[in-house]
Amino acid sequence: MKIIRRGFALSMLIIAWPVFANDAPPSDASIQELLTLTRSEEMLNGMKPQLNAMITASINQVSRSGQATPERQAVIDRMREKMVAAFDESLNFESIQMITLRVYQATYTQDEVDGLIAFYKTPPGQALINKKQLMVQNMMAEMQTLMRPVTQRMIQIRSDAEQEIKALPARK
Repeated sequence: MKIIRRGFALSMLIIAWPVFANDAPPSDASIQELLTLTRSEEMLNGMKPQLNAMITASINQVSRSGQATPERQAVIDRMREKMVAAFDESLNFESIQMITLRVYQATYTQDEVDGLIAFYKTPPGQALINKKQLMVQNMMAEMQTLMRPVTQRMIQIRSDAEQEIKALPARK
C-alpha cells in the first residue's frame, strides 16, 4: 500500500510540476547576470573592428570603380568615418542592453534564464563564451566573402544603368 501511495504522490508531483515552474518573465537582474556572464559587452566591442573593416572594404570596392582624386578620396574617407560613427552611436552596449532586456523578457521565462545562467557556468558553457568572439570573426569573414560577388554585381548593375541613362536621348 505504501508503494501505491508513494507512486500516486510522485505521479501527482510530476503532473503538478508545471504549476510550480516559474513562468514569469525573467527579472532585469537575472538578464544582467546572463549578459555579464556571457561577456556581451566585450563581444559587442570586439565586433566593432570587423564592422569597420566591412564598411571600409565595401567603400573601397565602390571607390575602385571611379578615379580616386585626392578630393574624391577625402570625401570617401569622410563618408567612411561618418558611417563608422553612426554604427558606434547606434550599436552601443546601453542600447543593445535595453533591447536585450525587452527581447529576453518577451521570449524567455525566469526558469529558462536561470537554466541558461547555470549552463554558462559549466565548462561547455564557458567554452561557448570563450570561443564566441572567434566564431563571430569567422562568420564576419565568411559574410565578407559571400558579399564580395554581390557587391561587384551591384556595381555592375549601377554602371549598366548609368550607361543606359547616358544613351537616352536628351530631353528638349
